[in-house]
Formats: sequence, C-alpha cells, structure tokens
Amino acid sequence: MTRDTALVTGGNSGIGFECARQLARAGWYVLIASRNRDLSAEAVRRIGRESGSDAVSEMGLDLGSTESVRRFAKEIEARDVQLRALVCNAGLQVSRGLQLSRDGFELTFAVNHLGHFLLTNLLLARLLANAPARVVIVASGVHDPKLRTGMPKPSITDLETLAATGGPRRGDFDGRLAYVNSKLCNLWFAYELGRRIDGAGLSNDRHRLTVNAFDPGLVPGSGLARDYPAVLRFAWNRILPGVARLLSPVVPTINPASKAGRALARLVLDPALARTSGKYFPSHARWREAPSSDASYDLERAHALWEESARMSGLEAEESPIRGVPPEASRST
Repeated sequence: MTRDTALVTGGNSGIGFECARQLARAGWYVLIASRNRDLSAEAVRRIGRESGSDAVSEMGLDLGSTESVRRFAKEIEARDVQLRALVCNAGLQVSRGLQLSRDGFELTFAVNHLGHFLLTNLLLARLLANAPARVVIVASGVHDPKLRTGMPKPSITDLETLAATGGPRRGDFDGRLAYVNSKLCNLWFAYELGRRIDGAGLSNDRHRLTVNAFDPGLVPGSGLARDYPAVLRFAWNRILPGVARLLSPVVPTINPASKAGRALARLVLDPALARTSGKYFPSHARWREAPSSDASYDLERAHALWEESARMSGLEAEESPIRGVPPEASRST
C-alpha cells in the first residue's frame, strides 16, 4: 500500500462509516477495521461504488482481544501500510449484564479503551514514520457531569475495579455507567498520548503527529444500540435518525451519522488543524475546540491509567516508541 492511508476502527457503520466515506471521497485510501467482516465487506462495496473500487478495504479486528489487536498490527506491518491517520472510533455499550472480554476485562472498558490503547501504541512507530500524521480518538460528552446528557456521572475508584466491572464497585454492574467511565478514559488516554509524544520529542515541524479527541453527540442509528431490547433498538435505528436530522440544526448535541461523520473526518483532513494537538472537539460547541470536563485533565489519573493499561495489555517497552517515556516527561508538557 503506497497511498496515504487512514485506518478507521468501526468504520462499517454509523459515524465511522460516514467518516470513512468522506476520507475516501477526499482521495485517501481507507482501511476499515471491525469484528463484523460481513458488515465491513458491505461498507467496502458501498464506498467503492462511490469513490472507486481501489479506495477502500477491510480487515478483521476484535478490540476486545489483545491477541487480535497484536495480530492486526503485525498484518499492517506485513502489508507496509503507509498509515497517516488512525481514527479510534469503534465502541459499544452493554446493557444485558456484565460481559467479559477474551482477556477477562469488562467488555466496555476492553473495547472502548484498552484495545485502542494497545492498537495505537503498536502502530505509533508507523504513524511517526509517515508523519505528518494524525490520531483522532472518539470520546463523548457523557464524560462531563456538567452537561445534561441523561447519563450517570463518571464514577471511578481504583483502575483494577474499573477493568473488572466498568464501575467503582465489585459485584455491581451498570452498563450505562461503564460506557460513561470508558469515555472519560478516552480523554485521559488522548491527552496522555499527546503529552508522551511531545515529551519524547517525537513530534516536530518536519514530522508532526497530532492527537485530538472528538465528541459526536447523540447519534441515533449508530451501533451503540446493538445490545438494546428489540423495541428500543427499532426506535434507535428506524425512528430517531429522522428526528435527529430535524433537530440537529437547532440542537447541536443531537446529530445524524452523516453530519457527525463529516465532522470526524475533518479532524483528519482540515489543513488548519495540522498543528493542533491535545484538544477536544465536542458537538455542543459545534465541533469547534472547547474544554472537556475538569476530571479529564487530571494528570495523575491519566498517568495511572496509562501505566495500568500497559500492564493489562502486556505492552512491552520495545513495542512502542513512547512506552518508556519517564512519567515526569509526560506530566511536564
């Protein structure tokens, strides 16, 4: 693969698909990574019909399995992909009781955070080699207790309990809270990743690698409802997307997938953002740069999450150019 390539996790549906479609239209080669290969194949056909049959392809990736993530990263290396953008978009919300990943972690935490943490670190050297490059991490406004989202406020005690239950207590599972907590982890990860890259001196004017976070808002029709009861799933997929199209012009936190996907693609494509890093682009600000929650800027918790994520995923120092960056370097930038 000799063309500039963007990798979009979960790019087979919802805002991930719309983002992939926009990137292909802009002339990028797009690689869709997802566990659902059939849905990904259909997404490839749809985008290919619009943008050319050689504009997009798909690969299998289960973010809930560190073995799958490592196998995927090795395949990227074997193909010598000219990777210049990584969009960490895939996510899930579990509503039918505690589910564990193949590695024994609570599934929401494993997919929404830990899998992306490992994937990004394993691909970081390739992104740096092809820089200028960009990493975009899809978070959510639900992480911010100051916003009225209808979701519970984040509640995280120790990280081992979070990884085991998605919440603050053993033996107690709340799927909505697990999702909210994972979205706060997304912000901690995004900001810490940017600090460590800068602290290691790996991003500069000639080879710049930026890291930013994105909040799509409430996007009916996205894959988040896959675990909902049938009635709610029907409303989410068939009724509410039309409502979102009507409300979006006046309610910036409610958006159709097409609109949110275009905004997500902009963080990869916009030349004006070439030097912008460590920032948050939320739907409530109509995807202009804005602050995230106070808790998301907690340096100590972000550092602790990084170290625990490296331990949980088995990330070795030689596997990432920033795995061994001293804590003081990442905290001082």
